[in-house]
Amino acid sequence: MLHRTQETTEPLQQIKSIPEVIGLPSIPDSLVELSTRSMQSLQGSKFNPRPVSLVEMGVDDADSEERLEIGGSITSSGLKRYPINPNKEFVPVVACDASSVKIGETENGMIFAIRAVGVWRQQSKILYTRWGPLLFHVPNSEDVSQYREDESRAFGGLSLKTLRVLTRLRNHVERWVQEVLSESLKDGILLIDGSLTAGTPDNPAARVNKILATARQNNSIVIGISKATQLTVGGRNILGLTNDKDTPHQIDISSLVESEYPPYPVRFLGRVYVAKLSSDGFLFRTDIDRESSQEEAQQALERLAGTDVIFHGYPETLRIAHIFSTFTANEILAVQRFVASNHHITLQSRPSLRRSLFGPFGTSRYVA
Repeated sequence: MLHRTQETTEPLQQIKSIPEVIGLPSIPDSLVELSTRSMQSLQGSKFNPRPVSLVEMGVDDADSEERLEIGGSITSSGLKRYPINPNKEFVPVVACDASSVKIGETENGMIFAIRAVGVWRQQSKILYTRWGPLLFHVPNSEDVSQYREDESRAFGGLSLKTLRVLTRLRNHVERWVQEVLSESLKDGILLIDGSLTAGTPDNPAARVNKILATARQNNSIVIGISKATQLTVGGRNILGLTNDKDTPHQIDISSLVESEYPPYPVRFLGRVYVAKLSSDGFLFRTDIDRESSQEEAQQALERLAGTDVIFHGYPETLRIAHIFSTFTANEILAVQRFVASNHHITLQSRPSLRRSLFGPFGTSRYVA
């Protein structure tokens, strides 16, 4: 095996590419208590840890983007392409991301871990804060009577019963981080992973509106960038609306989206763009606070392209947030050992049915 090393001659504090830790508000006590209560029922039970391979670098049980389809009668004709000219005037850029991963199965449920990260790009360095991992035992049964309703109300008034779906719980943690960053950032750009579409039970519009309003009060702007999208126009993915021109550009498709969808229940709280931030980059769905003007949105994209490092069309600050939030195989093993030792749980691995039946062909496109 080839192992390559590289000697550094600069002092550590001079290496700007290594993010430093920054202090931001800690996880609310109410959420920590909710995590603790969900794990207390595990004392003395059995735990089937999730099998992981040490050759895996990052393990992340991600959700797919929402599927929204614009009718076939709507065409992309008339859409105008606007060039993005990178503006080198520095602007603070803050990005956040969150991930959740299955740790293992118990006799009556599953254990998940959630972690969120905020990354702050300054002129001379990059700072970051990690929240978590938080552990949650989500029971399979509908009986949650062991949690008194008055005690289980926590973290925005949501109970464990309300947070049964893991997606809601992770979104809840991620929105809290976005609220913290929107309050801390002044005169900057807040990057979030995903769209500004809200209005579903998993993603209430009120919280997104609060984040956008707080950012506006601090003279900042929120930009959501989706790594994947299933938003289509006439059956065609929106990322196919533009050809692979070399120059950075954006296309505003908000008019298509707004003409097809009623304002409720799904709400588009941002203008929807297809944007290419660098000549060698990919196209991404990009949502920008709809309360900002067209000129402000264009300026934000140009300042982002000029300030942040754009890696294949994707902002480096948001890329670091994703990397730092993703669980590695080693971390999953460490969490499994923590659960076993701190909650006095017996580890009891069950054989893989698919592997036993099908051998090397016992794979699945779904995460185990």
